[in-house]
Amino acid sequence: MNTVKVLRCSSALRNSVFHHRNFAASSALMATATDPIQKLFLEKLKEYTKRSSGGKLVDVTPEKQKEHDEILLNLKKQYGADKGEDFTKFPTFNFPEPKLDPINMDERHA
Repeated sequence: MNTVKVLRCSSALRNSVFHHRNFAASSALMATATDPIQKLFLEKLKEYTKRSSGGKLVDVTPEKQKEHDEILLNLKKQYGADKGEDFTKFPTFNFPEPKLDPINMDERHA
């Protein structure tokens, strides 16, 4: 009986620690910096979120951008996305009904 209570308490404690960690990680940007290193870290995080908000690569050189575009083009050619197909939709399958050829159907009924 006591072991069941201990196990229940330990699982509740473990869940509360997990939620506390997630909340602490998400609140890193909202915290006020007390340490100069922490302040610098928060500034870099805010700067990175501003730069990455456009959906593009951050701090990319023209060579890396060209390489990225070439790889995407090769993948599109390999999987047929360059033909204008929309790969964000689930494919539709068309299975035609098979035609059954009645073999000797006239002889069975006679």
